[in-house]
Amino acid sequence: MARRTKEEAEQTRKDILQAALNMFCEKGYTATTLDEIAKSINLTKGAVYWYFRNKPDILKALMVEDFEKTRAQLDSFMTPPETLADLKRHFMFLAEKVDTDANFRKFLYFLSLQMEWSVGLINSFHDVIEKLNHRAISTIENALSASQKCGQIASNLDLKKTAYTIHCMWYGLLLSKLQHQENSLKETFDYSFDFIITALTCRKD
Repeated sequence: MARRTKEEAEQTRKDILQAALNMFCEKGYTATTLDEIAKSINLTKGAVYWYFRNKPDILKALMVEDFEKTRAQLDSFMTPPETLADLKRHFMFLAEKVDTDANFRKFLYFLSLQMEWSVGLINSFHDVIEKLNHRAISTIENALSASQKCGQIASNLDLKKTAYTIHCMWYGLLLSKLQHQENSLKETFDYSFDFIITALTCRKD
């Protein structure tokens, strides 16, 4: 067997991840086997093992790499948000990606609404989940802190609670979008964010 080039190996890895996502969405994570993932793209199970140790390893790769890819796209679009306007642009970019990128939406639908999260899996993915949540909430909190320092919002505002509230609002709107595909996440977030920001600016000292 000829040695595969680095590009071919990377493409095979991507094909395995995409096939896994398709199978997870079709049959569910628990019911899908590595053999089925391999056969769906004409590989042997041994070939899949060359790239991934097991299904949790595939799931972790899907989570980390999809979010990192989105993070890189966001970083190329704008610098970390430092104002309320920046923060809105940050989320509007993500909302548009959800609205227009069918495969990203499929991944989020599986992860949020189809994945059978057992206690064991949650515990094994605790560090990954915590890192992603911490990064998201920290981005909001840092923008709120900068906005507070320049007088955009009240000086006595609890930034941690406010950041958590905005994060929960975003996640709730995202779930609604995933359940009702015809809705525009960008439109609903645009209204909801402005509604919250109006409340925050009205509380200025």
